[in-house]
Amino acid sequence: MQTKATLRNNRLGVLDIGSNSVRFVIYELFGAHFTPVYNEKLLAGLGRSLKETGRLSELGKTLTFQNLQRFKTIADAQGLGPLLIGATAALRVAEDAPEFIAKVHREIGLDISPISGDEEARLTAMGMLAADKRATGLAADLGGASLEFIHVQNNTVGSGISLKLGPFEIVGSDIAASKNFTNEEIKTKVETELDKIDLSAFKGQALHLIGGAWRNLALIHQARQEYPMRTLQAYRLKSEDAKELALWAYGEGRQEVLSWPRISERRSETLPYSGYLLNMILDRMRPCEVIISTTGLREGLVYDSLDDNLRERDSLMDGCRDLARGNLQAVHFADPLFEFLKEASGHFPKFFDLENENRLRQAACQLAGIGKGLHPDYRASLIFDSVLYAPIAGLTHQERAYLALILFSSYTGKSLPKNSGAVEALLSNEAQSSARTYGAAMRLAIVASGRSPELLSWFRLFIERGKLRLMVDPAKSELLSERVLYRLSKLGALSGLAVSQD
Repeated sequence: MQTKATLRNNRLGVLDIGSNSVRFVIYELFGAHFTPVYNEKLLAGLGRSLKETGRLSELGKTLTFQNLQRFKTIADAQGLGPLLIGATAALRVAEDAPEFIAKVHREIGLDISPISGDEEARLTAMGMLAADKRATGLAADLGGASLEFIHVQNNTVGSGISLKLGPFEIVGSDIAASKNFTNEEIKTKVETELDKIDLSAFKGQALHLIGGAWRNLALIHQARQEYPMRTLQAYRLKSEDAKELALWAYGEGRQEVLSWPRISERRSETLPYSGYLLNMILDRMRPCEVIISTTGLREGLVYDSLDDNLRERDSLMDGCRDLARGNLQAVHFADPLFEFLKEASGHFPKFFDLENENRLRQAACQLAGIGKGLHPDYRASLIFDSVLYAPIAGLTHQERAYLALILFSSYTGKSLPKNSGAVEALLSNEAQSSARTYGAAMRLAIVASGRSPELLSWFRLFIERGKLRLMVDPAKSELLSERVLYRLSKLGALSGLAVSQD
């Protein structure tokens, strides 16, 4: 198995061969930030017949082999180096797995030897940290044949455990039948496996759910709740809401789940069992909240393969720089902009703790100017949507809405974007005021300097005797135009500070 990244043109490819799905993803890297630029999934069901026969599904083997040939051809055409490969439970336990692995190696040239359950758990946790180094709690990754648990805290991965709790392993091929959820034999099997880990030891911590079945349950929950921000990464549910969803998914909502629009039959049939298992985990662990992670093994393979210098970088800042690429003004203006605003912004209203507030403000400055080329009548709202759904790491939904509102306010004095649902649902009036204030300060700096770091250096924005002051070098007094003074007055009104200028 390939375990180290081989970068060509800052791209690398990953194969994730699970018991239910096979996925091929090409990632593009920019510092510590990486994002998929090609993503193809096949629900092959390799482990579908494990319970009945102990062997891989014949159809699953055919589909997997055909698509591995296709993926290898794409990888070669893209000029990728050796692929990172994570093969999991089905290929660990099926009696005919060695034969299939040998055939793939011989005829396609890929080594799909499986990783251990412990290694799968570790890599899954690494993938979660790649999305947000602040992640803390118990990660649970549900696949077709296994469930991996691993604890994460202080950017450190603990020891993990792999349990035979996947739907194909516990139930078999008829995994959506209602009889399964009143079957004492199945319940006993689940309880016997769960007894191998003391979930009560993690009581009150966050439970991070990883895997396609749980992601799709969360997608259904968002739709039923009319949640205004349709992105699953970092989606949070109260523990009681997660339990209600789990009970509904395998109970009275089972038929609705099985026929949910835009979820394939091969995926939807695993959802009732995923709810059944989640309910039992919740009863034993009693977490403070449940958090959905869209990153896992694949991202863990990438993150783990990077050298230490890259992993130590701030992926949020690298992601924002990547999003702003192609705009030289933003590239050269971002850091001077943040430094220029630092002195005065310490007196602006803030919503998060100071360290996180400054982190989000710095991210906003990295994104200054991403509206290049957009129609001015629609620019602010388009930028808001772009930032809200940008593929950047290290953000909760609340932080994402906050950052998007800062950028929106750096272009317009309007209170809310057209797509205001996320702001109204996730940000209090206090949070909205704080975001709009910093956005207005960015707008003042942009207007005053024309996005020129050199011209910005002639100004100083600070607080003196309770007043917001903008001072310019006398040799550049012509820069202090009426338009600049107007922007200063708007900032003063938002920040609650009286205004003075020199």
